[in-house]
Amino acid sequence: MRLLLIEDEPDIAAHLRQRFEAQGYEVITATDGDDGLWHWREQDFDLVLLDLGLPGTDGLTLLRTRRAESDTTPVLILTARNAWQERVEGLQAGADDYLGKPFHFEELRARVTALLRRLGHSDDGQTLRAGDLTLYLDRREVEVDGHLHTLTAAEFALLRALMRRPGQVVDKLALLEAITDDPDARDTNMVEVYVRRLRKLIGPERIQTLRGQGYRLTETDNGR
Repeated sequence: MRLLLIEDEPDIAAHLRQRFEAQGYEVITATDGDDGLWHWREQDFDLVLLDLGLPGTDGLTLLRTRRAESDTTPVLILTARNAWQERVEGLQAGADDYLGKPFHFEELRARVTALLRRLGHSDDGQTLRAGDLTLYLDRREVEVDGHLHTLTAAEFALLRALMRRPGQVVDKLALLEAITDDPDARDTNMVEVYVRRLRKLIGPERIQTLRGQGYRLTETDNGR
């Protein structure tokens, strides 16, 4: 599980990063809104922990910007602004949950777990879910319609990239970067080849082609 922590108080950021990494999470930190926006746009995350009172772009503006860009990454707001009006404002901007400071780490951890579970993710670091698909990260298998399929390394990497952003368009470059770290080995035809393979395994209707944009994993159950 990958978390993006956007928090300008260094002590809080360091503490939360240490505690979450001890729980097996990968944590990327940003100390201002502009840096946070860059990370959020450039990388895939399972959840964003977002402070509101940030230097540069403030948290609410940052959240509204990403939602306007059709990003659906779960967001949990962490802030000292704990008035009910501000909680409502944060939720209306697109947040999925809200926790006022100060808080105990155990409560934050419980909320993260509940949020990921509610949105179809697992925070055990072993599975990823989107619609009726379950991807087993520890053994490189996908379960669909009650059947398990073993994936090649490239098929696994491509499907994982799509399942981390269900319902969103993922461009070919991002999928290529997921498949291989070698720039010299990257060819857009590789993506088309592995998409065809995955469609044979999970059903052609589950991966949509958006010409000139990329591919999108449908979130409907049973491929409908």
